[in-house]
Amino acid sequence: MKVDLTYYRRIFKELDTEALAPVYLFRGPERFIMEEMAGRIIEAAVPAELRSFNLTVSYGTEIDIESFISTAASYPFLADRRVLLLKELERFRGRWASLVDYCNNPAGSSIVVFFFVTNDEMGRRIKPPREFKKLESAIETAGSVIQFEQLHEKGIQRWASAKAKRMGITLDGDTTAALIRSVGENLFDLQNELQKLSLLHEGARITIDDLSRALGSYRMHAVYDLIERIGTGRDIDVLAILSRILETGAEKPSTIVYHLIRHFLTLFKIKLGLGGGGYRQEHLKRRADGYSIGEIVLWLENLRITELVLKSTSFPAETLIFGAILHSMNGKPLEDRYRMLGAA
Repeated sequence: MKVDLTYYRRIFKELDTEALAPVYLFRGPERFIMEEMAGRIIEAAVPAELRSFNLTVSYGTEIDIESFISTAASYPFLADRRVLLLKELERFRGRWASLVDYCNNPAGSSIVVFFFVTNDEMGRRIKPPREFKKLESAIETAGSVIQFEQLHEKGIQRWASAKAKRMGITLDGDTTAALIRSVGENLFDLQNELQKLSLLHEGARITIDDLSRALGSYRMHAVYDLIERIGTGRDIDVLAILSRILETGAEKPSTIVYHLIRHFLTLFKIKLGLGGGGYRQEHLKRRADGYSIGEIVLWLENLRITELVLKSTSFPAETLIFGAILHSMNGKPLEDRYRMLGAA
C-alpha cells in the first residue's frame, strides 16, 4: 500500500502537538521518513548541546542489549530526557525477551525508538521473528507504533517540490517529474540530487535544462529513448540502448522495469478509451495504435513476472530484463521457470 503526503503530515502534526511517548516502533519500507521523524523527536526532547550525553544510536547487528537497556533505564545527564534509537531491528538476533520486558515498563525519562524496516533493498518482504509480535504488542500498550509506507507517485512529486522549496529552489511539475524519472523514487537519492541543485542554483527556479546539466543529459533521457524505440521495429536499437544503460549504470534494472510498466499501463488505458487530450496524449495514442490489447497485456505480464523475480530472488537482474524485453518484442510469454523463480 502506498500513501499520500497528507498521511505523513498528519503524523508529524500529531508528534508536534502531543506528549512524546516513552517508546516508539517505526515499521515499514520507508526508511527516509523514519529518519526524519526520529530527528524531530530528538530535536523536541534533547537540547543540541546535551546530545553527546543523552543521545544513543545503536544497530541490531552489533548491539549489547543489556547495556542498551541499562542506559535507557538510567537518568539523563543535566536534562529532562534522553533518546535512544535502535536501528535495523530486523537484523537483531539477541534476547528479544529483554526488549519486551523493558517496553512493558519503560523509564519515564527516556524515549526509545525502534526501527524495523520491513523490506530489503530488493523490495522483498522481511519476515519478522516470532518474538517480534510480543514487542509490538508491548509498545502499542506503553507507547506508539507508526507505519511508514512508501509514497505514491503524486506524493513523491509533492514531497520533492516541498523539499526543494525548503532548500531555496523551485521546481515546477514537469521538472519534478523529470527528476523522479531520472533518479527514481528513493527519497535518499532524491534528496541528494536536490541538495546538489540547491548548491548550484541557490534561490533559482530550476528548469529541465538545469536538471539535464546537473544529472547529465544521457542519464535524463536514457529510459525515455529506450521506451521510444520499443514498438518501432528497431529491435537492435532497443537492445543497444538497454545494453548502454546497464553498462554505464545510468539506471537500475528495477527502475527500467518500473518505467516500462508505467508506459504500457498508460497504453492499456488509452486502448480502453480512458486517455485525456493534449499533444503528449496524441503521441501516446499513436503508440497504442501499434499494439493490440493482447500484445500490451503480454508486455505487462512479462514485466510483472520480471519485477516479482527481481524482488524475490538473486537471479541476475540484467539477464532478467533482457529476457523480458526480448520475449515481449517477439510476442512470447516468459518461460515457466521465470514464474517459478518469482513464486519461490
